[in-house]
Amino acid sequence: MASTGEVAEWSNALVSKTSRGETSSWVQIPPSPHRYIIMSVSSLPRNAPEEVLEEVAREYKQTLIIPKHKSSPQWMLMPVGLVGAGKTTVVKPLAEHFGLIRISTDDIRERLKRRGYTYEGAREMTHKLQKKYLELGYSLALDANTGSTFGLEFNKKTEEESPQVRQIFIHVNPPEEFIINKLKNYPHSWLFKDGEHAVERFNFHKKDFTLPNLPFVYTFDPSRDDFSEQLKQGIEAIKNSLQSA
Repeated sequence: MASTGEVAEWSNALVSKTSRGETSSWVQIPPSPHRYIIMSVSSLPRNAPEEVLEEVAREYKQTLIIPKHKSSPQWMLMPVGLVGAGKTTVVKPLAEHFGLIRISTDDIRERLKRRGYTYEGAREMTHKLQKKYLELGYSLALDANTGSTFGLEFNKKTEEESPQVRQIFIHVNPPEEFIINKLKNYPHSWLFKDGEHAVERFNFHKKDFTLPNLPFVYTFDPSRDDFSEQLKQGIEAIKNSLQSA
């Protein structure tokens, strides 16, 4: 039998024992229906148990910057953009300018991954945090793609739970060439193994993404040299949208 990590041709059971008696999982590698890679089950990422999710939530809450004043009207900054588009680049200065609590799904995912778990539960944790701070009267900036399938589902859920809170959408949309070149030079990190992996993840998310029909108040292009001017224009566009409510 092939050892852990070897690629072999198998057509029988998906789970078996190695020669040492350890349980292994055979993971299918497309396109061949019979090619599998054998991995120790103990090495596969697991979903975090509830106590770990609660621990991560408590830890992450300590990193949030809570503004001294609550903005009126209450609202949420909702960016839409693919992996590598520059959502954090845009959201951070806007959150600071408007006094918004910035909640990042990537920050939560990093904490889960460093503990050896999958990202399962990260979106739900984000939603619980945003619900908590919305109920306390704060305005928020979500540092995530709120235009993805999951994002749109949570947007709707938030609107149902907090109908008084305005959702202000911005589009972060640099040229694809800019994103690819940036990702190609991405260093090894918790998020990507290397540049090749980063580009692979971009293409994976891109093929399933369709830009939703949302009322964007401004479109940012972080690839351009006039980003500071874009921020000024974006701030004015957001202010005008809030005033027209």
